This record gives sequence, C-alpha cells and structure tokens, in this order.
Amino acid sequence: MKEIHPQKQMLDLCLRLHQSNHAYYSGISEIDDFTYDKTKKELIELESKFPAQIQEDSPLIQVHAEPQSSFSSRVHRNPMLSLANVYSVDELREWETGLKKLLKNETPKYVCELKIDGLAISILYEKGILQAGVTRGDGIQGDEITPNLKTIAGLPLKLKKPLDLEVRGEVYLSKKHLLELNQRRLQAQEPEFKNPRNAAAGTLRMLDSNEVRRRKLDLFVYILTEGPVKERHSENLELMRDLLLPVNPETQSCNNIEEVIEFCNQWENHKDALPYEIDGVVVKVDEIQLQKKLGFTAKSPRWATAVKFSAEQAVSILRSIEIGVGRSGVLTPVALVDPVELNGTLVSRATLHNYDQVGRLNLHLGDSITLEKGGEIIPKIVTRELSSQTSWQICPPQNCPVCDFPVFQAPGEIDWRCNNFDCPAQLNERLLHFVSRRAMDIDTVGPALIEQLTLKHKLCNPADLYKLQISDLEELERMGAKSAENVLKAIKESKNCSLVQFIHALGIPHVGEKTASVLARMHGSLQDLMECTPETLEGIDEIGPIIAESVVVFFDDQKNVKWISDLLEIGVQPRNPETSSNSGIPFFEGKVFVITGTLSEARDVWKDRLESVGAKVTGSVSSKTDYLLAGENAGAKLSKARTLGVQVMTEKQASEELS
Repeated sequence: MKEIHPQKQMLDLCLRLHQSNHAYYSGISEIDDFTYDKTKKELIELESKFPAQIQEDSPLIQVHAEPQSSFSSRVHRNPMLSLANVYSVDELREWETGLKKLLKNETPKYVCELKIDGLAISILYEKGILQAGVTRGDGIQGDEITPNLKTIAGLPLKLKKPLDLEVRGEVYLSKKHLLELNQRRLQAQEPEFKNPRNAAAGTLRMLDSNEVRRRKLDLFVYILTEGPVKERHSENLELMRDLLLPVNPETQSCNNIEEVIEFCNQWENHKDALPYEIDGVVVKVDEIQLQKKLGFTAKSPRWATAVKFSAEQAVSILRSIEIGVGRSGVLTPVALVDPVELNGTLVSRATLHNYDQVGRLNLHLGDSITLEKGGEIIPKIVTRELSSQTSWQICPPQNCPVCDFPVFQAPGEIDWRCNNFDCPAQLNERLLHFVSRRAMDIDTVGPALIEQLTLKHKLCNPADLYKLQISDLEELERMGAKSAENVLKAIKESKNCSLVQFIHALGIPHVGEKTASVLARMHGSLQDLMECTPETLEGIDEIGPIIAESVVVFFDDQKNVKWISDLLEIGVQPRNPETSSNSGIPFFEGKVFVITGTLSEARDVWKDRLESVGAKVTGSVSSKTDYLLAGENAGAKLSKARTLGVQVMTEKQASEELS
C-alpha cells in the first residue's frame, strides 16, 4: 500500500477542517463533533511531527468564517472562544491534574453545566435595556440578530436593575418545537432539519422575525463576561437568575472532581429525559481569581472544558424483546441483542422507545442491526442492516407482561398501555416517582426498599408509606433499627411539602414539574384543582386539552381520590407560599388578564407580576376576561377584546395600579 506524504495529508486535513468550520459557524454543520475532533487531533499530531510543513492557512493557527451577508457584522467586546474537549473520565482527571500544576496544587471547586446543542450568542444590556444580540461567528465577530433575539419569550427586554452587562448564552430549539417545525416543513415539502443546532442556527438568521417567533426558540445564559462580576462563577449565575435571565436549573456546583464525574455520569444516563438535546457537560472552575490565574490558550480557556458524549456504532443481531412497564402503564420495548463491545463496555440491550419506532425501523427478530452508544447505559438501534430469512415480525403484546391485563392504544397516541391500576410494575414506578427528589424528596426510600415492601403487601399506594412502623422495616433485608428510624424520619419530614411538589408527586400523566407549578400557582389549593373542569383548565396559559383531560380523568378516578384523602388525613400538608400570603392588591385579586403585543419586559415577567398580586393570566380572550394588557402590535386579541367589551390596559396603566 502506497504511503501518503505528510504534506498531502496535512493539506487534506486542513481543507476538511476549513470546510467544516465554515459550515459550523454558518449553522449548517456537515459532520458530527466526534469526527471533527478526530480530524483536528490528526492534524495536531502531524504538525507536531513535521513543523516545517505547517500550512500558512492551517485552521489550528486561526479560524475565520464570513458572517452571513444579510446581517450586519459586529465585533465582540471579548472574543468568544471555543472549549477544549475531553471524551473520558481519564481525560477529565488529566485536565484537573494540569490545573493543579498551574495552580501549584491548589484544589479548585467546579460548576457543571449541561452542554446545550444550540447556537452560542453574546447578549448586551445597557442601563438594563437589551441593546444587541450577536452570534458567535468566527469568535472575533458575528452577525447582529437583535430583532430575532427579542422573539425569545424567556429573555427579558428590560432587567430589574439599570445595569450594563454582557452575558453569553445558548439559543436552542426544544425537542417538541423541533418536531412541530419539521412537521410543518414536511407539509410544505421542505427538507427536515437533521438536528436542533442546525434548526436553531437557521432560525436565528432568518430575516422574518414573525417566522422566528413562530418557531419558539429558547435560551439559557451561562456566563457573565461584563458587569458586576462576583468572586465566583456560581454567584454570577445566581445574579443572572435574580435578574430574571434564563439560567439552566440543572447547573450544579461540585466540591471536587469526583462530584463532577458523578454529575457527568448522571446526565449521560438521563439526557433523553430532557426536553432539549445536550451533547455533553461543561465543567468550569468556580473561583474567578483562579480562572484569571489559569488564563487562556490561543483557542480556549484553560479553566473550562467540555466533557463530550461521543457516539460509537457496532453491528449485532436482534434476538428478542423485553417489555418494561412504566408508572402510567406505558409499555416500552427493549431489544435484547448478541453481546457487542461499544465505548469499551459489553452491551446486550438496546432501547426501542415504543412500537412506533419498531415499525419505522421495520425491525424483526433475527435482523442484523446497527447500534449506537453516545455515553448512555443502554444504546439505541439506529438502522436495520439485513433481514434474516427466518426473521419474525415484532408486534405489541396483547397482554401486560407483568399482570396479564389486556393492553390498549388510545386513539391518536403512540404508546401501548396496561390499564390495570393495580399492576405491580406500575405500583413500583409510581412509588419511586412519589419519593423522588423533585417530588416528595424522600431520599431514604429507594428501589430495593420499595420492591421488598410491595412484595410483602406493605405498600399498595403512596399513602401506605406514612403508615409504616419500625416493625415493618426491621424484618427486611439489610435494615437495622437505625436505618429504619432514618427511613421513618424522612417520610415524616416530607409531610410538610409545597403544593408544586405534591401535584408533581401524584404522577398525573402529562403533568411534569413545570406544569405542576402552573397548576399550583393558578389554583392555590389542592381542593380547587380537584374540582376543575376541562374548560377551566384550558383557560390557563400553557395548559392544553391533553393535559386538561388528563388532570380531570385522574381526579375523577375514585381510587386516586381515596389515597389522596388518606394522605391528607395522615397529615401531609401541601402548601403554596405564593398564594397563601396576603400580598394581593384588591384591584387585581380574582381578575382574569390576557397579555398580548410587544411589551418593554418579557411576558413571563408581567405574568409573574400579575399573578403575585392575585390576578389570573390566561392565554385567550373570552367573555370571562376582565382586562387585556396590550403592548405594541397587539393584533387579533385586541380586536376580539374590543368586540367583547373587555377593558384594554396599557403597560403604563398596569404599572401605576401596581405601584
């Protein structure tokens, strides 16, 4: 085999990296991050071996991409550098070892942030007013996309304080909104976006801000580069939260590298549960003074790195299907395959999500399939390679694999479900959800304990947790008197919970933590929520017909009502501090508001402000609406309000009533 000359190799690698860089910065990335980093690493090694052959335009010296001509360019006040990447725990430890050497063995603390798969931007505020938004571009200058940035609902146009700030963030498109966008594009016979990063980048550079608004971009800010900078990065994040800037709630401070590794492992295993895509974790040194000591390389800060979830593929044979049953009865097929090595581990299972996915991939038992693992515990099947002559079609079961109850698929739904409320698998999952950290937060009760207690028929519903005695626990495996006391203590302490926690813990289908917060804020009491009609619920902004029906059906079920009543009688006391306080203003109390048009502050700011003084904010104008808070370009809602005789209030009038 003819050996390729190093100079020719370097020319080829430079060309490929230049093409990839231009495509990436233009929002049309052609290769995945793993392939890009592998190509870059090859060029680094060659340039180290043959420094005399380094090309004048090597992308390792300088990378530039012309901003889109349809937007004006703007030079960044501070360069927007990229991050160095690590792909394993060993590489992460090596990164920390390098930090300690530079810091003369001083051990830093860290902040871990999810690496959102979107588009990096710089946001400028002057005297508290949003002045400009600029894409990363080539890191030196980018496109000014301020009008499009202002369409993001979660970004305040005016801060609570008249500060001069520069913050950096990531604009992204959620999984839900990407799906909606691609459905519209298919109907219009336009190509689908392959990933949320390309979709977000393409959307942010559109000239029609109305279409940008329709696509519903989101944003997380992750660093304060100019302004009243604190001593720690974590304190800067808190400052930005206080200013109502959208900071990712999953961000976590870590005392050492072991906690960082734990955080990375957690999100490798649970990233599919997020409403947006991530491709890794960003780790930053927390103390700003240490960041200054560590400084920068030509390309990236030394005090931060990206832990990437790299994808790897392998071919195997699909042998059989195992079916899991969730807390709401959803049947989830899991493929059992011939063992194959992926990312250094031997895997024999692959997630299939649902039977609709099985149909899309046209999978049969005995097929040769391609598996992909991007850091997850269980990989996924991405393609079917070959079909065996003796292959068998995979169909949904007729009965639940755990309780043998007939399964069904509701009209318009993808999932198949077991409708037996007393199914042991559902019971275990409901109990695990009830005690989880974001629900009742009973950390001493885990899967093993729940399984033992349900097998002994000590737990039939969440209320039974509060009826447990020391004797019930001491007879279990690996449960001494002290451990039993700790379990009962944590259960007792959970009685004093917020209404948001309690609603989330109930496990109502389609009601997650965010929706639980909306329901708690709008109703203020469990009793009020339990008596709601679908029409009342649909009148709440962010609550659609599917969630409304799910809530009503849940509370119409007398089994649910019974164990909820038992919880209340036992002493569980859900509270809602926001509505229990007497901080309302008589003018607003009980009034129904609708917000429309462009205001000087984000709608969410006005919504929270009105709700905090006793008003209810809904999404559509009706005969029950008391006031329409209207900004510029109010449109159809203003016309309907005038037709119905609803009073229209300006932002200035609302502010005067609040003062």
